[in-house]
Amino acid sequence: MARLIYLVGASGVGKDTLLAAARQRYPEWLVAHRYVTRHSGDTENSIALSREEFMARQRAGLFAMSWQAHGLHYGLGIELEAWLARDRVVLVNGSRRALSLARERFGAKLTPVVMTASDEVLGERLRRRGREGEAQIEARLARHRELRDALPEVPRLDNGGSLDATLDALERLVDGEVVA
Repeated sequence: MARLIYLVGASGVGKDTLLAAARQRYPEWLVAHRYVTRHSGDTENSIALSREEFMARQRAGLFAMSWQAHGLHYGLGIELEAWLARDRVVLVNGSRRALSLARERFGAKLTPVVMTASDEVLGERLRRRGREGEAQIEARLARHRELRDALPEVPRLDNGGSLDATLDALERLVDGEVVA
């Protein structure tokens, strides 16, 4: 049955790491890349576009959905529609800000999931990543706590332990089990 697993969570909580591991363990699941108006290195499953390229693709109707966050443009390609039409499980790194749009666009096929980790684990990951200063890390942790406490109806996926345990929990969620 077609399902779009729409992961949301704070930066550093491990969404991209989980998606990369899911691609390896579950090749029958499809992990969608995002189109984004910034280069993200090798840590994200995304395609970097200039703002002009992004807008041209948007005008051409090549995004199933798009949104803006942190001054950037993000899009999910229309390939999602083809994959879902073929009853595939599709996973994406989504955005809480675009969740209402995703619900409207994908309806019953959408399964939103909030990825979490403890503040200690998330703070350590952000510091190790080395992209932000301490004030920026504290701001990210505050946003993480806000997201963690929001959306009480959405299942949680704790990524504070081993990646294998998180993958096991994700599999149970895809299979329709309630994940605690």
